[in-house]
Amino acid sequence: MADSSPLIDPAQYAALVRNTPDDQLAAGLRANRDLILGQIFGQMADHLDPDRTREADAVIEWRIGGRDDGGHDRYQVIVSRGTCSIEREGDREPSATFTIGPVEFLRLVTGNVNGPELFMTGRITVEGDLMLAAIVQSWFRMPGQRASAGA
Repeated sequence: MADSSPLIDPAQYAALVRNTPDDQLAAGLRANRDLILGQIFGQMADHLDPDRTREADAVIEWRIGGRDDGGHDRYQVIVSRGTCSIEREGDREPSATFTIGPVEFLRLVTGNVNGPELFMTGRITVEGDLMLAAIVQSWFRMPGQRASAGA
């Protein structure tokens, strides 16, 4: 895999997303979708909290809509006993599947909105293990947060 160093510091990116209107985020995604999604998923393993996922084994599938062709991009996040790997268009059976729009996805992964809020307003749908889906966000440190204290 290519160098996964972020092009921009994740905490700075989170602040940028927080301060950018939805229409501008959508325009940026239209112009740089593969780069942006690649960077986000490429950094996901670095943000996994291994203490919280020490006993976890799950395949979390993300379907991010809003492509120009009307389709979605599909990524599988495989969390296994404190480790994380990513497969684009993976073929594993997902434990939980999230379907979300691209702007909502950016806001979610940068900690600018929470999953339950998106779910309650119908801006994210969940299939599969709903109990697992409810805790997945807590498995990852949002940009600017410190690692867990351990245990």
